[in-house]
Amino acid sequence: MSMTSRIKLLNHKIKGLTDAGFFEETLHAYRTLRVSDTKPDRFTFVYILKSCVGLSARQEAMSIHSHVTKSGFEVDLLIRNSLIEMYSNFGAVSSARQVFDHMRRRNLVSWNLMISGYRKNGYYKEALDQCILMRHEGQALDLVGLKIVLPLIGCVKALGLSKSIHAHVVTTGLSQDTAIATALLDTYSKCGDFRASEQLFDEILHKDIICWNAMITRYSQLGKHVSVLELFKTMLFEGFEPSIPTILLLLNACTAVSNLQLGSCIHGYITRLGFTEDVSLSGLLVDMYSKCGELCSAACVFSEISKGNVNSWSCMIHGLGMHGHGRSALMVFFKMLKRGILPDGTCFLVLLASCSHCGLMKEGQQMFYYMVSHFGIQPRMDHFVTIIDLFGRAGYINEVVNFLSEMAIEPDGSLIGALLSGCRVHGHAEMGGLFEMLIGSKWLTAGLYKILVDIYACNGRWEEVIKIRRLIEERGLEGTCGCSLI
Repeated sequence: MSMTSRIKLLNHKIKGLTDAGFFEETLHAYRTLRVSDTKPDRFTFVYILKSCVGLSARQEAMSIHSHVTKSGFEVDLLIRNSLIEMYSNFGAVSSARQVFDHMRRRNLVSWNLMISGYRKNGYYKEALDQCILMRHEGQALDLVGLKIVLPLIGCVKALGLSKSIHAHVVTTGLSQDTAIATALLDTYSKCGDFRASEQLFDEILHKDIICWNAMITRYSQLGKHVSVLELFKTMLFEGFEPSIPTILLLLNACTAVSNLQLGSCIHGYITRLGFTEDVSLSGLLVDMYSKCGELCSAACVFSEISKGNVNSWSCMIHGLGMHGHGRSALMVFFKMLKRGILPDGTCFLVLLASCSHCGLMKEGQQMFYYMVSHFGIQPRMDHFVTIIDLFGRAGYINEVVNFLSEMAIEPDGSLIGALLSGCRVHGHAEMGGLFEMLIGSKWLTAGLYKILVDIYACNGRWEEVIKIRRLIEERGLEGTCGCSLI
């Protein structure tokens, strides 16, 4: 068998092993090749470098780079591109850039790989600078490059650049590509130009489910939950079937606007589509029914979950707690532990909130202790707020003040708000210098001062009331108007 035939046969074997994910076997074949009289060609090195990335074998890859140089293949365009990709995947962007800069000839793949390397390692500005350099050298972004660059523009919120890219897309005839149009509307949304996103969405002739999901996501992130539901109805009218991400967004919207009727319809739709086994959907259904006041329906959905995760259990605990069933919430928590599911910080947060709403002070303290000592979860600010709310509702104001003084982190406005709320409920006007603390603080929330006004007014301390109202005027604080959703 000739040398050429042998290397072709070996390359076929190495390619098969690499494509199948047998990277260790690929490297073993390469090591066997090194001690034989068969010489590798350019394709051999491409497959071997890919296997090094699959095994995270950085030292081996650098050794192969050295072998590439000694074999005289370093100037080969295909191998240069493979080296850029390899170094980028290892996080060695500077090494990838060094390979790129020493290339005598580059193609679009070279530019795309370098831009992608910057992006995947978090160097967004450098990636966009590379696009500008690419343009100066007479190269234009192709379909692959646009799909790499457009998400970057959204991350850095470069609206001007997004308009420039949009113009390039139109002039090159790529505007009819649904994936590019979807990426563009997503970029405009992230840059804050939502009108441009809506206009672009309306102009897309051949919409797909990804396009609909992108627009629904934007509405959801902007808090336009009614628009989410209206867009969903339009999507169904045009004959598109929702995917799981679509339904997740819909359930969030139903929960936000307390639309129980539509939420129940979506539940039926989930059942018909056969998505009932999806744990994330079941957890959202539990949350939706709970927040819409249908605790029995929430419990029925929860009981049908065969393999729940900590999120679905947290939703059930939260639903029980918000409806005043604190002890039932604790029972669900201990049942979760028996199932071998470990709680996270969010699970303990809803559990503490359940204890606070139901006046279970001792149980709440014990859960806080378990969270830190048994499960090693470091409390966040919202955990501290909830435990202070627990003390405040029970009227243990002095204990709250002591707890604040012993905290390892600096209290913020939400902590002081929880303390003030407890004081207002129980009529505590002596706050141990809290008014002076607020005067010199950075918490410029009008609600804190107004709660303090209520506390002093209920106790007839009108001088302090006048001082605080004057302070509100001096600082130009304005409260948010309340509203009720019926």
